[in-house]
This record gives sequence, structure tokens and C-alpha cells, in this order.
Amino acid sequence: MLVGVVRVTNKGQVGSQATTSKRKGKELKTQKVTSGWYIHASRSNPESDWFIRTLNQTHTCLQTRKLRACTTSLIIKKIFDQVEANPDIPLRAIQDHFQKTYQVGVTMDNVFRAKDKARKHITGDYTKQYELLRDYVLELQATNPDTTVKIDVCSEPNRDSTTRQFRRIYVCLGPLKKGFKACLRDLLGFDGAFMKGPFLGQVLSAVGLDSNNGIYPLAYGIVESENTESWKWFLDNIGDDLDLGRNSNFTFISDKKKGLHTAVEQLFPNAKHRYCIRHIHDNMRKRWRKPEYRDHLWKCALATTIPEFEHLMKEFSQYDKEAY
Repeated sequence: MLVGVVRVTNKGQVGSQATTSKRKGKELKTQKVTSGWYIHASRSNPESDWFIRTLNQTHTCLQTRKLRACTTSLIIKKIFDQVEANPDIPLRAIQDHFQKTYQVGVTMDNVFRAKDKARKHITGDYTKQYELLRDYVLELQATNPDTTVKIDVCSEPNRDSTTRQFRRIYVCLGPLKKGFKACLRDLLGFDGAFMKGPFLGQVLSAVGLDSNNGIYPLAYGIVESENTESWKWFLDNIGDDLDLGRNSNFTFISDKKKGLHTAVEQLFPNAKHRYCIRHIHDNMRKRWRKPEYRDHLWKCALATTIPEFEHLMKEFSQYDKEAY
């Protein structure tokens, strides 16, 4: 009902304030004390519609564009869909929207608070989600036997604090681990991606190839950044789950991730580390942009036997020795 009252007051730019409320949720009286403007509405029960009983639209006060009834809660209701569609909508755009649509001026502080609350309602409170991390881990382990989850934390600056600061997490679901060890080839692909939101970091992932050459997710983790130390921590956990020793001859595929090449060399010196063909092509076309170069490269990459690969590489060399 308050939304409707605000619409009425907005139309005439009458600053009003709810002065009485009898039988909570059933009656609302709002008036501009010094101007004569008055509205009285009521309903029979909390589930029924509101009915305006009395409305005096005559007033003697000057118009105003600052209305007390235009609270943060009301602003949230009006901008919720906009924030959901565009979480980065500028505060000034919201102010302009209220000015043009309702002819009402809203303060930047109210707009900021309303947008912040709307975003939290849409995306959830990030801090609270991290507080639920251990519950999430327990649920994973309860529903997926033999699941590995490792959380790395660091101490708070205050030594007397009973809490710890999140640093990293590693997750490898038990059924995926079992399936990989039973059926999949000795091949792993690694990738990393930036996290968005108030808490930055990197999401690391490891995948394999199933018998249909489809992507087989194996493990994922969240770390503070991509570097040799974080990749070593991630790879070390995967090595434990897959029983990989230093003499493992697995093949690892990735782009040129920061720190990954060094981590692989230190933990698995006998493994083969190769780069993703798409990233090799991205580097190559900086100098050789003709489609013929791309075709030669992909023919070599798609070769299924060593003799075929060597033959196609020879053709590439004959086409352009420098590019080869």
C-alpha cells in the first residue's frame, strides 16, 4: 500500500508521512500536517486489497521532490529488475530513472544502499557463502564417497582470533576419481580462470578425455593467484588422488599458464607437457596470418599416427621453413 501512497504523493510532489497505523497491516493514514493533504486507506484483513476511504488532494504547501516515503525499501522494489539485468548499472542512472519516471529526487546514499541490498539479494552474500564452505564440504563427502577436499587457510593478523582466513580449496569427487583411474587414458588438461566478485582469485581445473573423446571433469580448485606455488599445490593433490609418482609418464596439456610449466617439471619430471593447439595458432598468426598456415598446423595436430604426423610436418616445412 505504501507504494501506492508514494505514487499519489509523487504525482503532486507532496511531502507526506504516515502518522497513524491501527490494527497493524489493516489501516494506514498519511497526511501532510501543515497543508491539508490527507489520505486514509484500509483493508479487512492482511490478504485483501486496500481501499481508499478518504482522499483530500488539496494542499497549500510548495511542491517538493524530496519525499520521506521514498525509502531504501521502495527504491529496491523499483530497481530490482534493473539491477538483476545489469548488476553494474551506475548509481547516477538510477537517480536519473527516478527523476524521469517519478519526478522524484533520491539521494546518492539511498541509491547506493538500495543497489547494494538488491545485489546481495540477487547474488547472495559472498562472505556468508564462504562461512558455509565447511558445510558444503561435509555435504560433498556425505553424498560422494571417497571425495577428496582440502582447504588451506592462513591465520588472522590478530593471534587471539578464533577464525582463519580462506586461502585455497581443492575438490576431487570420488566417483569421478574412480572412473578416471579405471577407464581413462593417461592424459590431463589444465586450465585457469579469473574469479569475479569482491573476493578475487583463480579457479583451477583438471579434465581428462573419455572413450568418446569428450571432456571428463576430474578436479577443481580455488587459489589466490596463478603461480608456481599454487599450481604445485594443485598438482600435488591430483598426484595423490591418481597415485602419480615422480616417474609418471602422463601427458599434460595446457596453454602457457603462469607457473604451471615449472610446477610440472618439479613434480613430474618424466611427464610430457604440451601446449594447446589453439594457443599455438594464436601465437603463430601474429606473424603468419594466411589461412594456409592455419590449415597446415591443424592437419599436423589432427594426425593419428606418427608416420602421418611426420609426413604432414615435412609438408609444412616445405611450404614455409621459417614457420615450421
